[in-house]
Amino acid sequence: MRPASRISRALNILQRLYTTSPTPLNILFFGSDQFSIHSLNALHQLKNEAPDLIGGLRVVTKPTKKCGRNLSVTKTVPIADFNAKLGLPPIIECDSREEMLGVVMKALQSERYDMIVAVSFGKLIPKELLSKVPYTLNVHPSLLPRYKGSSPIQYALLEQDDVTGVSIQTLHPEKFDCGKIIAQTQPLKLKKLLEETSVSELDLSSYASSDATPKVNKLMDSLGYRGSELLADVIRNRLYDSREGLVPPYAESYAPKITTQMRQIQWASDTALRTLSKFEALGSTFALKETGKKNHDTKLKRVIFHSLTRYESEPVPSTLGLQTGSFEYDATQKCAALRFSDGNCLKCTKIQFEGFKIESPEQFFKSLRKRCGTLSYKMNFV
Repeated sequence: MRPASRISRALNILQRLYTTSPTPLNILFFGSDQFSIHSLNALHQLKNEAPDLIGGLRVVTKPTKKCGRNLSVTKTVPIADFNAKLGLPPIIECDSREEMLGVVMKALQSERYDMIVAVSFGKLIPKELLSKVPYTLNVHPSLLPRYKGSSPIQYALLEQDDVTGVSIQTLHPEKFDCGKIIAQTQPLKLKKLLEETSVSELDLSSYASSDATPKVNKLMDSLGYRGSELLADVIRNRLYDSREGLVPPYAESYAPKITTQMRQIQWASDTALRTLSKFEALGSTFALKETGKKNHDTKLKRVIFHSLTRYESEPVPSTLGLQTGSFEYDATQKCAALRFSDGNCLKCTKIQFEGFKIESPEQFFKSLRKRCGTLSYKMNFV
């Protein structure tokens, strides 16, 4: 055989090797909630439509938990129910690093997996697991590097952002949200997302979190769907194998876990608008009220606001003090009127004194003297 012929034959062999489709991916999917269900559904659909892209799909999630009084309520992780509806293999349950290095590692060693995908799983996946697969992906509901952390949706609402979005990154072996960014949506108008009536044919309303506010649940659904589309595009076009990452133009910031303290109204700085944003992002807010009884030290008790809305054209009670933190009963609107640092007011129709049930403002004000004792006359929060 002539040298030229041998070279030509070798080139033909190499061409066939590089044009042959890669082996379908076996994916281990870590998820939990409504946001992650969208991505799981997209991968399942892609598996059915293009078996040359995805060969296998299995879910890892947190175990069912007992909660409530006397642990009488069983709380199932939403994605576990959805996994059963899709007819996927039984889920793998784990709730700690030790369990991940146990049962999940065993699955990785006994079955062939090519990729780990984590979407709203809530725990750092150990580097020992990540090293067992060639590819890793994470779907994150923010325009990274903005809002790294567990609560990007809440912070977008809290900071009254105009736009938000979804990013897909690789998983970092030691830190959250420090992987290589490989895909990102265009900036999406937050207001428009909240006004959408439907984002997909998939109705996930039954999987909405009872702990989240309506706006957070709405954004989890809207961004979850867009994240699932982006994830499918990354798999379809094999962008996960790209060596070059994106460098988005956004400033780095953080969205750490929401704490109870963040729900407290800071009367010195929180305006009415800021407090309303806090309520829409974090849920019920609270203030502190001084209480006192004869021969007893002054104590601070929480007053929790389970509803907050603006005063629009309605007049504010003339008896409401001008001092920041002042409150008064509005008999016309049947609400509690609250004054903020910018002079504006909000109204509350569901209120709760610490240690008591949620009640109407009328009942709250009737009971104020009994609950606050000698300091009931002070109609302002601290």
